[in-house]
Amino acid sequence: MRCAELTVLLERGSLLELHNFFPVLVDSIFGPQGTVSWGLRTTTEFQGEDFRQLQHFLSPCGPLFKLIYTLLKDPSARYDFPIVYLPTKIRYFLEQSHVHPFYSELSHTNPQTKVTSILLNPFDYYIFHFAYHLINPWQQRGGSTATSWNTVYYVLCCDYIIQFLPTDPGATVQPVIYYNGKNPLQAVKCNLLEQYTRSPVGLINSNMLTKVKDDSFQNNLDIHHPRNDIWRSETILTVFTDMWLHNDQVNESSNSFNSSFNNPSPVKSFHHNELPTGEYMRIVRVLIKQLHSFHASAKADDTHLGELKKISIPMIQGKFYIFLRNLIHRWPLDGSFRLVLELWLTYIQPWRYPANNLIKQINTRYANPDVEDISAVPQAGVEQEFLPFIAENLLSYVVILQQLLPRFGRVDLVSPKMALMLYRIAKVFDQPNLPNFLREVEQCVENNNSPSHKYDNNHWGNSLPPLSPTSNWSSNTRMKNRSKSGSLQNTTFSPNSNSTSFLSTSLHSDKKWSATVRQRIFELEGPNFYYKPLFSDPPAPEIFDLIMHIKKSIRRAEELVRLKEQEEQEMYSGFWGNLKYFFQSPASNDEFSLKDRQKVPMYLQVSLHNLMDMFNITTEVSEEPTSPSACTTNTFDMSDNYKFLTPKMVRTRIKNLKYDGNPDLHPIRSTENAFLVRTLYQIASKVNEIYGPQFYQLYHSPTFLGRLSKEILCSPITVYHYDKSISGSPRVSSNLPPRVSFRFMASYTFLGYFFFGAFISYLFGYRIEIYVAFILFLFLFYKSLKAIRIRDSSVRHNYPTQGFGNITFNDSF
Repeated sequence: MRCAELTVLLERGSLLELHNFFPVLVDSIFGPQGTVSWGLRTTTEFQGEDFRQLQHFLSPCGPLFKLIYTLLKDPSARYDFPIVYLPTKIRYFLEQSHVHPFYSELSHTNPQTKVTSILLNPFDYYIFHFAYHLINPWQQRGGSTATSWNTVYYVLCCDYIIQFLPTDPGATVQPVIYYNGKNPLQAVKCNLLEQYTRSPVGLINSNMLTKVKDDSFQNNLDIHHPRNDIWRSETILTVFTDMWLHNDQVNESSNSFNSSFNNPSPVKSFHHNELPTGEYMRIVRVLIKQLHSFHASAKADDTHLGELKKISIPMIQGKFYIFLRNLIHRWPLDGSFRLVLELWLTYIQPWRYPANNLIKQINTRYANPDVEDISAVPQAGVEQEFLPFIAENLLSYVVILQQLLPRFGRVDLVSPKMALMLYRIAKVFDQPNLPNFLREVEQCVENNNSPSHKYDNNHWGNSLPPLSPTSNWSSNTRMKNRSKSGSLQNTTFSPNSNSTSFLSTSLHSDKKWSATVRQRIFELEGPNFYYKPLFSDPPAPEIFDLIMHIKKSIRRAEELVRLKEQEEQEMYSGFWGNLKYFFQSPASNDEFSLKDRQKVPMYLQVSLHNLMDMFNITTEVSEEPTSPSACTTNTFDMSDNYKFLTPKMVRTRIKNLKYDGNPDLHPIRSTENAFLVRTLYQIASKVNEIYGPQFYQLYHSPTFLGRLSKEILCSPITVYHYDKSISGSPRVSSNLPPRVSFRFMASYTFLGYFFFGAFISYLFGYRIEIYVAFILFLFLFYKSLKAIRIRDSSVRHNYPTQGFGNITFNDSF
């Protein structure tokens, strides 16, 4: 209703009214100060009409963007966006008056208050607020509760990225509009031509703009100005990548910030969540996919937008590397790491995202590389044209892989989630030609110690997490014993060398990729970084440690699958077992199904084969190390000799878990109907409250009626609970008297049998009342037969014996 009413008001309002109303509307939608917003990150597709109306109202061609394009008719329309909403890195550029090609024309400092802000046109103002909504600490609580992929915010992100970053060669941003507010000042045309060659405009170099000098006096330069075609794409590209990849929540430490950023603000110090949400990861992945296609289409695009396409990937590669390194360092060792892993694998495989996506529909043999199942279809080789990308992003391949592989030596690879992640990494890096390309680039990395360079956090303000200071792989951590190890001699990397650094001007500077890699390392990691090759001869000890861990995990996974298959076979064998399997899902304490467990040995076997093929390991690696590795401590021994609980010990002890509380208050099981459990409990509680004394007398009566009561009523038991109102939360016992319980009637098994019998009686023409009376008669008759043949015996309660207090003799966990 709000969207419909606003659509009518926006169409009827005057330009002045719309100009004053626009910032109020944007603040209402996004709630940047923590006020109530429209809930774009909590409204999912299950909300039906609300979802569709919000998506339509905010879509690239919807009513809101029609308002924006109407306001753009006035080039002087500007709105103030506080720089406290910007990430620390961007705020630093603005406050230190550094020239930034995009923000230089937007920055504004109030001469009276000395407060710096940025003045934005309506389109930029909306996009800045939209991008900030994802990283706004006040909105994290709302975004973290949405479990659906398709929130309104996620769908709108996809729409904006696809609309304003078109991948078809020669395509223009729709709708085509004329706006000269982003163009240079055009008071005098002759001065304008001098301006082209004097200063850059936006992200595009002035050399590109000189292409239009010959036609400047023949056509209307205001309309045909190059910036008019690309400024919306420029805004989307810059704002989304700066806001989301420079996010302080990821790149800045929660305890301390870079001392060079000496203007703290409440936004910087507030962290609701330590980690981004899954929605955040999926949105950034969509952006990376589109940018790969956007960049690839530049080869066949000679328009002004083609110039922006050429610089799209180079301008984000440093931001993405820093973002990903920090993210991996802070993410916990659990299954949710798959979100980060797939984001990384998306970036380092640009060949998966060609400019023309129709190739995926035309080629029927196209296989989705993200598919989880093992496929016998061979992977296509990486083409030579992607070698420059690999050289430019060598750190994203090598250093991050070196950061990740030891991680899998510290987790239980028997878990299907962990095994799948290792399989995905091994599958990607063992693609044909990719290891050879990485070796070719690594051979151009020059190694030289530069002790005069010290790692200065005040200058290298990237806040990158430390890498392990071992002598095997890359490190950005200084070691006192490096000079003693002899690994810092001036050498050039070859497949047989283990030496390290890169800031060299040695005889090998003519190598093809040497300058490129040296520049990237210097920019991203600083001069103190010691590069260690991924492909050395012999491979690093971390590789052999991981291979041994994989072999142990394969053996344990196969054993676990055999035990689970045997358990299910025994539980559901025979005629009654088949009926039980039909009416009841397999009962297990395992969070993974048997089908998931059966995939684990296959994942690990393929991962082992890919790793050995990738590193050219032809000799058999034993499961036990021949000698202890002095430099690695990544092996994860799963033996039972440790005093702490290993996953194997936990799985064993889960079988001995016993619920000692009130059976009627046991947590609702997946095999029960929650509504019936609660309803029947209330009925039973009321019956026990009214007839409790009679139940007690009947249960202890030595007559036939007493023996029948023992068959029908629940026996008295002692239950335990933890009294949290007392310090230490002691375990307190209480006695439950004889009582009735109807909880068994809430199980799906009972309901299945009951309705099956009702259906049979209906077929034979009996009414439901007759059927229920017949069931009650059979139940009482069966209990009476049992009561007749039971001899009277003294009642034995399982109350605690005097002198033992609350001690119970069981092995409950």
